Amino acid sequence: MEEESIKLNENPVKHEFEAEEFQNENKKTFNWAEFLACVSVATTNLHTGFALGFSAILIPQLEKYNDEMGKISNSQSSWIASSISIAAPFGCLFIAFTLDRIGRISTFKISLWPCFIGWMLIALAFNPKIIIIGRLLTGFAMSVGTNSANVYMAEISSPKLRGSMMSIGSVMLSFGILLMYCTGLYLHWRIVAWIAFVGAFFPVIMTAFWTPESPVWLIHKGQDVKALKSLAYLKNSKYCAGSVQETFNEMKSIKEKKDLLINKEMEKSNVFRRIAWHLSKPTVFKPALFMVVFFVLQQFTGIYTFQFHAVKMLHEVAQGIDIKFATLLFGLFRFLLSFVATGMLHNYGRRPLCMISGIIMGITLFISGLCFYLRTNGDESIIMTWISLLCMLLYISAGSVGIMLIPWILPSEMFPTEVKGLLIGPIMAWCNAVMFVAVHFYGDLKRILGGMLGILWFYSFISILTVFFVWVFIPETHKMKLFEIEDYFKDNTIFLLRKKKTVKKEQLCV
Repeated sequence: MEEESIKLNENPVKHEFEAEEFQNENKKTFNWAEFLACVSVATTNLHTGFALGFSAILIPQLEKYNDEMGKISNSQSSWIASSISIAAPFGCLFIAFTLDRIGRISTFKISLWPCFIGWMLIALAFNPKIIIIGRLLTGFAMSVGTNSANVYMAEISSPKLRGSMMSIGSVMLSFGILLMYCTGLYLHWRIVAWIAFVGAFFPVIMTAFWTPESPVWLIHKGQDVKALKSLAYLKNSKYCAGSVQETFNEMKSIKEKKDLLINKEMEKSNVFRRIAWHLSKPTVFKPALFMVVFFVLQQFTGIYTFQFHAVKMLHEVAQGIDIKFATLLFGLFRFLLSFVATGMLHNYGRRPLCMISGIIMGITLFISGLCFYLRTNGDESIIMTWISLLCMLLYISAGSVGIMLIPWILPSEMFPTEVKGLLIGPIMAWCNAVMFVAVHFYGDLKRILGGMLGILWFYSFISILTVFFVWVFIPETHKMKLFEIEDYFKDNTIFLLRKKKTVKKEQLCV
């Protein structure tokens, strides 16, 4: 494990390499090797979408058709919806031990087995407890697969394409949710579970052909021959400014310079001591603190709670409209907007997308709550119902291109390369733990706030609070080199008070 990042003036080889890459970036043709590698690991988000969307169609069916399972209680419904969020933190902690030890792709492939077993258990379940066990396994697989895929994509993607490559997973996830809605509203939930089981084979097929191990990790582990083969495959990616051998030599030199700064004694200590030691550095504890707060705000904007309880929430918010139609419309909007998000992440910064997303979410939730309030006080016009539905569609659309997506990308960009495998797991574990609280205690929060009106206005307030947090603290990472992001955290905490630092081209090649 590397212990400290190289300072700007101590890493001339790295800067020369990245400067050359920057100059040649526009001359490169489209890199199909990099694209296929990213798409292959991004397919794991299909079963993530299956897991997120399945509870929205499963719970209404179990409540309506109780001849197989008996009548399920509100507590059982809550556990079925939130159980994937319970297992997800354990999956995130698992990758903290495996990403650096066995590699990015090997960790990814481990996630596929509990996914198969989980969906099989759900499809064959004869009581709610078996469903919950299956959901726990799919939640574990979801967190291991998506997080290892994000680290892998961040390492093999060029800075210019990093955002759009990593957002491919959002397209896959949205399609998975839409497929669950389309099939689950018309087919029995067991058939839907078998569809999800078959869909889980896509990552197996894709990664068998197009995913060499990350060259960064291979060089870090001293597997030079394999690293050269991986670089040869990813010939037009960020690693190749010149021939494969020259690129390999440059990366090897960077690794050797960083090795000089490694604390060998700390390297041999247990994982918890290493995490604590790294968190003493500003380049690590600042992004870690920001992500801890950001994920709490994200979950309590309601954007993921809505995914788990879409049918029930739409039934309350859009009374009088065919729920099947509303749910399918919601899933379709989510899917189409994921393509828009991919394009926007390629062209626009993380900060403006997050802030615009949060503002629209806050306004639409407030208006939807206002319409709900007017309806409960006697205004039964169909206009109010349609305005509420439109606002909820705008809410999920805005969330899909900003607050729902970007926080998952930022850790892979903001953490130094040498601590990604160690710290992304615990950070994502925290996020999934907060997600469990937000989803599992949705009903309790709703009662405390006085019903759906209180929920809508609470989520509206948190959305606006999230905008303020991003505006003040979150730095822009779009099209920035990873060393530039790391350098920012050495001297800055509050983005609005940042030290504006310019680096001349001549300095990069010194």
